[in-house]
Amino acid sequence: MLNLRFITKPLILLACGHLVTDLSQGALPALLPFLKAKFALSYVQVGFIVLLQNITSSVIQPIFGYLSDKISMPKLLPLGILVSGLGMSATGLVNSYYLMIATIIVGGLGVAAFHPQGSKSTHFVSSITTRGSSMGFFSVGGNLGLALGTILMSFLLSLSGGLNNTIYFALPAVIMALLFWLNMTYFMTTPQEKSATSPPDKSAQQSINFAFLSLLLAVIFVRSSIHTGLTTYIPLYYSEYLGGSPVYASYLLAAYLMTGVVGTFIGAALSDRYGRKTVIMFSMLGSLPFLILLPYTSGMATLIVLGAIGLILVSSFATTLVFAQEMMPGYIGIASGLTVGFSIGLGGLGATILGYIADNFGIANVFSILAVMPIVGAFMTTFLPGKTSTQVKSST
Repeated sequence: MLNLRFITKPLILLACGHLVTDLSQGALPALLPFLKAKFALSYVQVGFIVLLQNITSSVIQPIFGYLSDKISMPKLLPLGILVSGLGMSATGLVNSYYLMIATIIVGGLGVAAFHPQGSKSTHFVSSITTRGSSMGFFSVGGNLGLALGTILMSFLLSLSGGLNNTIYFALPAVIMALLFWLNMTYFMTTPQEKSATSPPDKSAQQSINFAFLSLLLAVIFVRSSIHTGLTTYIPLYYSEYLGGSPVYASYLLAAYLMTGVVGTFIGAALSDRYGRKTVIMFSMLGSLPFLILLPYTSGMATLIVLGAIGLILVSSFATTLVFAQEMMPGYIGIASGLTVGFSIGLGGLGATILGYIADNFGIANVFSILAVMPIVGAFMTTFLPGKTSTQVKSST
């Protein structure tokens, strides 16, 4: 039976903050078909919007992680939540392409500010034996936010007012930022958080294996490119290429993201028992057959296949984060920024490349490329430290 005693009030608050922060990231894919129509964008320009959000919300996260390792910055938690929500709330209100780009940047900076400090705080409110499960619970908040952001945006766009309804994304951001502000003592008085801002000793620095770390980041990049490619092009593929409803296409995406929520938590819990590498390998090889099947499905079969991909592929999300934190003792903030931020954010680069392929060779070919990428990820995973087995092991 699953032991949930590791779930504490600070952890619940962090997971809920993660959820609200990531609402805006989940909302953008559902918004893209409407922005494409409003501003007459090409697929490359659509991919550029995704890349821009990923750069501002993810790729620059190591900067915030570095700062949080040097200086305790728990106030980034409510600030990041607030700025993220305000950015998305303004996206549908502007009538200029460049102002729309500006709102994406502002919202992305809020996301970037929250994540390293949120991951770091989760690390320090968790015990050593439950870090995978705790990070899984925290990550569930973010992945649930991605899914709910898609559902919420789809619902709002179906109402009268259309794009103007993005203003409602400000409401949960304001409420959650206030809750964090009223409960800051949970994160400002953590003993580990205080000691973590002191310079890491030489032994901690020497224990980092940069070759393994780079390999792990490369694996995350592959997984992120698949994930970002799916979240970006599922709505466009089913609404434009197959001629379906954009709202229905958004619900397909939500189904994919919702099963990813379940996969995140299960994968993280299993990584505490069976090892980080085992879960990562399973997420790659397990998702492969379903990615191959996806373009050939329709109706309920599409929902089932997308659900399976979300459940399996995203199962290594929290696992890779904990893996990096264990590889970088004394640099928890930077580890969080590199995994949740930089490597995942580079998935936006993959989305831009896929946009070029969609423009020049057809959007159907995007899914053919996505189908073979897990093979690359699995190959690189074989060289990570640890063993893929059903034994109870440490992966470090």
